[in-house]
Amino acid sequence: MNALSVAVVGAAGLVGRELLDVMGARRLPVGELRLLGSPKTAGTGLQREGVPRQRIELLGPDSFAGVDVAFFAAGPGVAGEHAPRAADAGAAVIDLSSRFRLDDLVPLVVPEVNPEAIAERRERGIVASPSATAVALSVVLAPLATAAGIRRVVVSTYQSAAGGGRRAMNGLSRETLDLLNARGVRRACFGRRRAFNCVPQVGDLEPGGTSTHELRVLEETRKVLGDGGLAMSVTAVRVPVFFGHAMSVHLETEQPLDAAGAAAVLRGAPGIVIHETADDAYPTPLEVAGSDVTHVGRLRDDPAGERSIVFWVAVDNVRKGAALNAFQIAEILVRDHL
Repeated sequence: MNALSVAVVGAAGLVGRELLDVMGARRLPVGELRLLGSPKTAGTGLQREGVPRQRIELLGPDSFAGVDVAFFAAGPGVAGEHAPRAADAGAAVIDLSSRFRLDDLVPLVVPEVNPEAIAERRERGIVASPSATAVALSVVLAPLATAAGIRRVVVSTYQSAAGGGRRAMNGLSRETLDLLNARGVRRACFGRRRAFNCVPQVGDLEPGGTSTHELRVLEETRKVLGDGGLAMSVTAVRVPVFFGHAMSVHLETEQPLDAAGAAAVLRGAPGIVIHETADDAYPTPLEVAGSDVTHVGRLRDDPAGERSIVFWVAVDNVRKGAALNAFQIAEILVRDHL
């Protein structure tokens, strides 16, 4: 396979840096690598393990000439302006922002679940990668849906500061240091204090009390699973953790499926590790940091309902929930569609 010209937009951010780490560890035939950023980051040098040090270039209208694959690890505004330009220039675009996830003309892909959807990119030249929460949920729910159907899902998420980017992580760090040094919080970093606290709001609250993030997780999961009628309720909570997302999931199935049967299904599913021994009954965000898979533990029958199981999920939201998912999309694109 010929060497590829690859661009990474937002290379200096958390996900952009993780993309470069993944690129250094996996075997995509990268020849030229262009790191692109804003006026704030352009001109700075960046090096990650396995990737030569180079300067970040300023993102502009002509940044994608000759590019084969373009990763967008910046915000939705940047993706909305520049991703179509990259596609028009002939690049296969993979966007990690929220901009195109629910666009009917853009496939939303989790490679373990719906890799065939990548072929639909020809309409816009763009493939979208879901939020980390939707990635992990889709990986776990898809094989269970195939085995027994899904009647209803109730999810509570416990999301790290990394889900809000470097600014959110710096804010949590500053609040934590202030409180540990008995200074109180010198200035509000968020709407509510997050250090030593749990905040049941990710995104804006809509009329009726559901947050924008919760609504998007529902719609993204429906789109990936190809089930527009999926009955799912989501409560998203920010917790004082820097990296990693976790979820408590209550699942009601259409057909009988107990915890033992669900464990057997998940053991054979791609991209999942089951924790089920006495010494290793569940994963935590800390323990799955750097992992390339979605972890499931505390899988048990629900005594309060028939055809109901309960389980716990943990995922590295920056790696598998973002950078690796996008890179796996690229690997399929290069292998089957370019």
